Order: sequence, then C-alpha cells, then structure tokens
Amino acid sequence: MKVLVLLIGEQILPNLLPLKYIKPDVSVAVFSDFSKRGYVRLEQVVQGKIKMQPCQVDAYNIEAIIPVLMDTLGRWGPPHELWFNITGGTKPMSIAAYLSAEQLHAPVIYFQSEGKRSRVLHYEFWDGKPILTGNEILPAVITLDEYLQAHVDLSPPRQRGEPDEYGYRFQNCIYEALTGIVDEIKKTFYLQGVVEIDLAVRCENQVGIVEIKTGKNGVKAAIDQLTEATEQRYLGTYTQKFLVTDQDLSLKTDLKELASAHHISIIELPGFKQTGSINETEAGDLRNTILNGLGRKTS
Repeated sequence: MKVLVLLIGEQILPNLLPLKYIKPDVSVAVFSDFSKRGYVRLEQVVQGKIKMQPCQVDAYNIEAIIPVLMDTLGRWGPPHELWFNITGGTKPMSIAAYLSAEQLHAPVIYFQSEGKRSRVLHYEFWDGKPILTGNEILPAVITLDEYLQAHVDLSPPRQRGEPDEYGYRFQNCIYEALTGIVDEIKKTFYLQGVVEIDLAVRCENQVGIVEIKTGKNGVKAAIDQLTEATEQRYLGTYTQKFLVTDQDLSLKTDLKELASAHHISIIELPGFKQTGSINETEAGDLRNTILNGLGRKTS
C-alpha cells in the first residue's frame, strides 16, 4: 500500500500535482481550520479514486501536530511505501511533517514551480541526513477541468440581453486560433457563479485564463477581472493571465504598466477591426504569447 502525506495550505496545486503523479492508495491530508476548504476540494477532484484520510491539526503548534499526524498514520499500519509532501501548509506544519518523515525514515518530496514548469525534488534520509535523490520535471498529469474544479465550482454562461455579434466573432476566432495549439481549451464559464471567464487554456500542467475585450473601453475592467479571478478564493496565483484586445494600445502606457504589475500578458489584434478576421501575423503573436506564458517553447 502506498500512502502520501499532504499538507493543505492556501495554494492547491502543490498538492494536486504530486497527488495525481504518485497516485497513492491513501492520502493523509493534513489541514487546519484555515485550510479545510482545500481538503474538501481535493477530495472532490479525486472522486473516490484515492482514499483521502483527513488529519486536522493546529496550524502553528509543531509539538501538537506531530502526535496527531503519527496517530493518523498508525491507523494504516506500516504501509509498503510512505511519502511526505512537505510543500504546502504553514511552515510549522511543514517542519512537523519533515520531523515525522525523519523519524519514520520515509522519503520527502518538495514541489517547485519555476520557469512555468512543474518540478518535484526527492529526498531520502541516509545516516540521518536528507540527501537529494531525484529532481524531475512532471509530465502532464491533470486535465483542465481537474485544475479548475480543484479551486472553484464552475457554472455555464448566462444569456444577458442581445448577444454582441462582433464580440462573439472575435472570441470565436481566438478560440479557433488556439484550438489544437494548446493541449486543452474551454470557452465561457463562471467561477463560483460570479466571475466570468472567456477562455481557459492548458499546456501540460500549466493553466491560463484569457479575457477578451473589444472597443476602446473595458481594458482596465479586464485587468481588474483577471486579477480578481486569480485571487486565492478563486484560481490562485499559479494561474497565468492573458488579455486579448482588438485595440492598438501603443499609446496606453499606463494600462500596459498596470497589466505588467499584475503579471498580465496583453495581446493586441487591431487587424480584426478592419477585416473581421485574425491575420497570420497577429495569429502568430497570439499563439506565441499564450504558449510562452504557459511554458511551452515556440520555434
């Protein structure tokens, strides 16, 4: 039997990816009053395919965390494989898990996300010392829906008055330009029934959301909407952000600086206003910006 210990914190991705990659029989999910929501969402994503064993602890009391964790692990007897993922949770939770792993001589993993790639570091205890024994890039292990639903509830779009035919065509052209270029793409849905998302895209384990705006107005509102959508209560800080507009913003340096400050990539497609389609040059800019933002190298 394979058992994986997870520390549930504000960010769900450092637990979701190792969980999907290692595929344990049982996952002991350590959470506090502050992070119980994350445990519930993880349990919903695995849908019974992995047994989730809750382990609620004091978020900041190392001395109190260790016996609770060890008692929970003891319910499963000595597993054939025991892993500790020390990435999430509070720092005291991470220290407690590390000390427990050391006591049990169990391997430890740490999730790292740098350069838009998902990396896992493996450590084992040799003569009481933690030794780095593995450093690997994770393959694609999640779907777009798994990523989204690990963070929020999704709901379909709502019809509001007469549809904007020009805006619809612009969005549809962007959707078609990206289809087959990214690994997955999803069109128009709501987060928690509140925040509307025009497009979501995935390359391997990296996910981004795309806000699409037409006309001179609305760019500032789009920046605000993307920022809200990636707050902790929604999709979190690992989600990449893109804003696509049919305007030339070369003179709007204030908006560009604001977008940059919020780590939002702006893609300008002004040619669409003249032709009603995306020319090859602008389509290339669109694809390259999205792919680069999701960590996929382009030629």
